[in-house]
Amino acid sequence: MKYKIGELAEQLGTTVRTIRYYEEAGLLKPLRSGGGTRLYTDHHRARLAAILELADSGLSLETIGEVVQAREQCQTGEEGRRAVSARLSAVGQTLGERIADLTRLQHRLTEAEALLEQCRGCRNEPSSQGCPACPLKQQRQDVALLNLIWDQDE
Repeated sequence: MKYKIGELAEQLGTTVRTIRYYEEAGLLKPLRSGGGTRLYTDHHRARLAAILELADSGLSLETIGEVVQAREQCQTGEEGRRAVSARLSAVGQTLGERIADLTRLQHRLTEAEALLEQCRGCRNEPSSQGCPACPLKQQRQDVALLNLIWDQDE
């Protein structure tokens, strides 16, 4: 089956511009009709789905390109296996580090949310002037996220 770019974008929940961007980056090479219309096969669809998944996970276009190109420059299947395996391992390590960072951030968000409970029932204006003795103001050196909700001009 062959798809036009708009159909492919709709199927994968992305935009035509995103697909063109990945084409410009050399990650996707569509077929062309006699009139120059881009045509995509099921293989293109699966390839684009994989690219979108990696991009949605926060990987850079450069990293995705390295995965895509890892096998292209190899002379044997074994050489290709090693090259792709090394790239995938590096991507896995990057994602592991990102997961650890996000887990730490999640803990900090939970901590900040728990501290906000101190404001339950508070009738003061939420500002330095309206609540000069606010317990959150005192704790913002320890919980950096509280600085996002406190007065900027202080």
